[in-house]
Parts: sequence; structure tokens; C-alpha cells
Amino acid sequence: MVEIRPAGPEEAAAAYELFEVELTATMFAGLFELGSGHVAVSDAGVVGAGVVNRDVGRLWVVSGERRKGIGSRLLAALEGDARHGVLRFAAATTEPSAARFLEARGYRKTSEIWLMGVDLAADPPAPAWPEGVSVRTFREKDARPVKALLDEAYGAEPDYAPLEFEAWRTFMLGDESYDPSAWFLAERDGELVAAVLTWKEGYVKDLVVSPRHRRLGLGKALMLQAFREFRGRGIERVTLKTDSGNPTQAVRLYEHLGMTTERTDEVFEKRL
Repeated sequence: MVEIRPAGPEEAAAAYELFEVELTATMFAGLFELGSGHVAVSDAGVVGAGVVNRDVGRLWVVSGERRKGIGSRLLAALEGDARHGVLRFAAATTEPSAARFLEARGYRKTSEIWLMGVDLAADPPAPAWPEGVSVRTFREKDARPVKALLDEAYGAEPDYAPLEFEAWRTFMLGDESYDPSAWFLAERDGELVAAVLTWKEGYVKDLVVSPRHRRLGLGKALMLQAFREFRGRGIERVTLKTDSGNPTQAVRLYEHLGMTTERTDEVFEKRL
């Protein structure tokens, strides 16, 4: 008998040990803390888990327990917890059964997410900064201005649902991959106009430019700044994710910088 029940910290920790996810333990725990999660538990322990955070869901079932209705029961629980009238999932094209599972339950494909990467040159090019722009690393007192810039830059994206400031601060600054010396802020006349926020292992979490300061080369300059920082640390490869619905078509910048697509995830959504 498999029971579906709300996930507490212990169940979330057990799920993290069980499933292969592209998240650190802190990120995984944060999803459950900030969102609403459920686990599927049998006599053998946790065999499935799901979490919905704002309008994005994630679901896992151990391979030996699939095709037993566990995923469907977890999905129903997540749909009941959705608070924005829509639920989205990303299904890797390397696992076609995930897309079939979602389509059979009323979800439709709306976009794609691309994991992109690049091998860094021994000496990445130096960034060229627009006139009057200076760059520096992040200080904790910058947290509110950076969060405001993120909300301004991402605000044009469809169905963007920003985190509350304290939740964002805990999620980002509390993660073991956070390193303020690998976050770079671009300023003009004392105003924060662009930023690149990275995880110290070589992953670009956010690249944002104020809509009022785009088409000046700030995005490229910040990416090259990050490349040089990572290469100086001995990191030879940088990755990031972008999606086909990005209104700025950032993928063009990343391709210009030599990044190529390594994996495609299909985004499925259902209006509830």
C-alpha cells in the first residue's frame, strides 16, 4: 500500500537522497520549504515525491514503482495545491515517457528549455563596458536592489510569479553554491542596471539587464566577466538554462559566446 502525504523536512531529505536531480541539497529543500510538497511512501520508504512552487511542478517516482498509479496520485495532489490557476512541468526529451504521461493528463506543450554549455578558452576575452558603466561584486546590502532588478527584467515574461523578497533571499544567499565574489553588478551613475548571478561551480543562474539599458552590450560584458572569473578559478566549463519563451531571445547572445545546446526540456502546462 502506497500512501500520499504532505512532505516535511525529513521526507524531503529522504527524497533528495533517492532521486537524481540537478539541484543541491539546499535548493531541493528550499523547493519544499517555499512550496507545497508531497511524498509517496510504502513499507520500503519513500518511493515518489512531488512539489509545486508557485506555478511550477516537479515530480519523481523511483523506476521500479512506475506504472502503478503513483505518479498520477502525486500529480493530483500537486494540482490541488496550485495557487495560480496553472501548473507547468519540464519534461526532458531524453525521457519521452514523461511527455506522454503529462499529455495523457491534459497537459499541452507550450515552450522549450535549453541547457547550454561552453568550454572556456584558456584566456576568455576581456569584457568591453559601455561608457559610464562600472562593475563590482555583490554585497549583502545589494539584495533588495538586485531583487528589484530581477523583477523588472523578468516582468515581461508571461506568467512571471516573483518570490517574496525574504523567500528569494533565503533561497539564493542561503545555498551552498552561493558566492558573492562570483556575482557581478553593473552600475551607471550609481544605478544598478544589470547583473549576472552565478553558482560557484560554473552555472549562470540569472543574467538580467534593465529594459531601460538594453542593446548596449551589458549582457555580453557580464557573461565575459563571469567566464574570466570562472577560468581564473580553474573551472573549464560554464552552463546555463534559457527558454524559447524568453522575450529578449537571450539564446542569440549565448550562441554568439560559443554556447551550444546540450539538452532540451519540453514545458507542458495545464490551466486548472
